[in-house]
Amino acid sequence: MKKFLFATTALVMTAGVAAAEVAVSGDGRMGLIYDGDDVQFSSRARVTFTLTGESDAGLSFGGSFRADQESDYTAGNTGSSRSAARGTAGAVWISGTYGKLSMGDVVGAAEAAIGDLPEVGYTAGEFGGDVEEISFLVGDGENEDQGPTLLYEYTVNNISFYASATDGSNVAGPGVVGRSTDFDPITGDQIDTADTAWSLAAKYEGSNFWAALSYSDNGDDSEIGLAAEGKFNNFAVKGVYMDYDYDSVVGGADGKTYGLGATYQMDALTVKGFWRRDEVEVAGVDEDFDSFGIGADYDLGGGAVLAGGIIDTDYLDDTVADFGIKFRF
Repeated sequence: MKKFLFATTALVMTAGVAAAEVAVSGDGRMGLIYDGDDVQFSSRARVTFTLTGESDAGLSFGGSFRADQESDYTAGNTGSSRSAARGTAGAVWISGTYGKLSMGDVVGAAEAAIGDLPEVGYTAGEFGGDVEEISFLVGDGENEDQGPTLLYEYTVNNISFYASATDGSNVAGPGVVGRSTDFDPITGDQIDTADTAWSLAAKYEGSNFWAALSYSDNGDDSEIGLAAEGKFNNFAVKGVYMDYDYDSVVGGADGKTYGLGATYQMDALTVKGFWRRDEVEVAGVDEDFDSFGIGADYDLGGGAVLAGGIIDTDYLDDTVADFGIKFRF
């Protein structure tokens, strides 16, 4: 009987291997960061698990998360812990004839269509506060208190459609994630203070250009996005415009973001740069923030890239820079 059970188990495991795969990859980096005053060492190494499979009906499915994202949740923690086991880090997906559905720490529809400006430096812009990243109201960690974000993607001919949403609840329960910081003073139960956030977007892709339009809503706040990119020989130029309406702010607030990005690639060398302006009006008071960044990557081959960048932004007091080497395994 034991031999039979062992053989049956082995057969089931072998059958599963034929239809599913677990791949392990990794990345690392080491270098220097100048914060405007001091030069500091910076390094890290990470492991990523990518899971893929296919059903008998031809549906593809999978998931991906980093080893450090598996689970950093502790019972009763209402802080900013993120965990693949709880759907607030990593993602799972299923795709077929009618598109792809993803859930987890995924980007919203607007970001899926528009994206960000070029990342510079060996830390991919982290040394400058990630000012190359456009602000979006839905997804990509913005609505983590409600648990996973849902993203649907469908492409027909040259047009791609995107839709995303959160569940609108930040109250935790059996099998669901939530993180409300408001509690009933009598019962001690969490009070649901979240609003459903959703986003719609469309993108048209030609032979050497694309253009995208998006609309997002998060409670009393809304956002409209426009973006386009053209590629000419070794050059790529991208423009982004975002218009924000923050009715959730007392007295109301409006914001606009303008962004330009450019990339030039020649053999192993890639040069990237961006400019961004954020305009904010709160209670009749205007503030403007400008950010600039330029950097270069040199591919050494075998997964190693030498990279460096400089960022100057009104969000920081000083011009900052980094230089180092990135690895892919």
